[in-house]
Amino acid sequence: MSKRVVLWAWLSWVAVLYATLMPFEFGNQSFAQAWSHFTSLSFPQMSASARQQWVANILMFLPLGLFWAAWLSGYVRGFLGHLLVGLFVALLALATTAMVEFLQFWLPRREPSLLDMSGNFIGGVLGVLAWYGLSGPGRRWLAMLRQGGLGALRRGLVLYVVAYVLFAWLPLDFMVSWQEWAGKLDSDSWGLWRAPVGEDLGIRWWVLRSMIVVMTLPMGVLLGWWLVERVPAVSAFGVILLALVPGVAFGLLVEFGQFLTVSGVAEGGSALSRALGVTLGVVLYVGRAYFTPHRMRFWARPAVLLLFIPYLLLMVVLNLGGKGFALETGSVLAKLESVRFLPFWYHYMVPEAVAIGSLLLHVVMYVPVGIGVWLWRWGPGGITPRRGLWLAVLLAFMLALVMETGKLYMAGLRPDPTSVWIAAAAGWLGWQACAAAWWGLRGVRDWGGWEKAHPGRPAVREKGSRQRLADSGSEYPGVEPADAGFVRGEALGRGGAPRRQG
Repeated sequence: MSKRVVLWAWLSWVAVLYATLMPFEFGNQSFAQAWSHFTSLSFPQMSASARQQWVANILMFLPLGLFWAAWLSGYVRGFLGHLLVGLFVALLALATTAMVEFLQFWLPRREPSLLDMSGNFIGGVLGVLAWYGLSGPGRRWLAMLRQGGLGALRRGLVLYVVAYVLFAWLPLDFMVSWQEWAGKLDSDSWGLWRAPVGEDLGIRWWVLRSMIVVMTLPMGVLLGWWLVERVPAVSAFGVILLALVPGVAFGLLVEFGQFLTVSGVAEGGSALSRALGVTLGVVLYVGRAYFTPHRMRFWARPAVLLLFIPYLLLMVVLNLGGKGFALETGSVLAKLESVRFLPFWYHYMVPEAVAIGSLLLHVVMYVPVGIGVWLWRWGPGGITPRRGLWLAVLLAFMLALVMETGKLYMAGLRPDPTSVWIAAAAGWLGWQACAAAWWGLRGVRDWGGWEKAHPGRPAVREKGSRQRLADSGSEYPGVEPADAGFVRGEALGRGGAPRRQG
């Protein structure tokens, strides 16, 4: 049994306990009072805000069901054994949510809820079903990703697109009634170009739209790859023209999904940014001959140096420019003493959509640190970097520490200690994303020989070239080594705030 699967199973359980029992400020009520209150609970009305919390609870318990089913199903065989594992994990989710909801009676900022219990239990069950329904294809995809080459790169891009769309719609609080539709239409959460709710962002709005362009580039690369294979006779310019319609459609689809969610903000400017990102990604793929690793490595370090100062200025604007760079007029020490250092405290104190948006924004801000360190290490020789991962983590951590400390001296801003840990994780993610992309791009060396031997045919035919591309790399770039135990030997062919529910 893979030790990583066991670790993730226990971590998912500990994460659930942490998220549901924070801030751990237990009162002194009696057990009898708690039991009387707990047994008198009833289902509240499913309002829009309650449904948002309910969906968030489902998503929170889904990893618990997934990883515990992945762990325990490795010790059983047959339908009956897997059924018993599924029932045990479902009961574990039910017992966990019942325990934490009961303990929330002693927490001053928590309120037990049967609605939350139902969401937690459903999330655990969906995690079990996800494992049994997707583990077979998932293991095959994982094995292909670990082999590297162009097949792995294509699958990685597909996974990125799916993850991007799902994260864009989090917390998936879709509207379910005409009243909610009418409320959305009358709200300031949408606009043909720019939503009124975001008018106070100023330059930050343009910066965030630029980030959207960069984040959608991989979609364009995947679309360009597909178009070149499907219509090989079309010129490069023709492929770009063909990509305009699906690029615009993708941007509109994501924004329409944002509009359909209660907490989402839909903007025509964001849709255009996504369409532009997709189009640029197609251009990047069509011109891939000019962006070979051999050519790019000579520009890696100059590009990092060229973008270093603009990146730091961008970080200052995003982190310290929210109130117009107004200096703090009060006591900085008093402001520091009011800061809560409990991880994710401030994420807990705001609505789920705001917390998720803040988390994703900080990840996007600090991922470039890991990317920059990887490119710096890769550039001179164009070979897989073996060192620098923890340097990327440390630099991202220190940069976030400087930015959060700077908020002490800016009026209207409050530092969040959790941001430094999110930044460290983002630095790690940026490095590993480059390593995974390089693991796939190493198959690019085969494109020239393939296209010369098969003129006019697509560059990749997975059935005929999968093993050749998988063998094109000799060393794994450092994401993690292949783990045969994961597939278990099976054939790869199968503070004064109002009380809150939670």
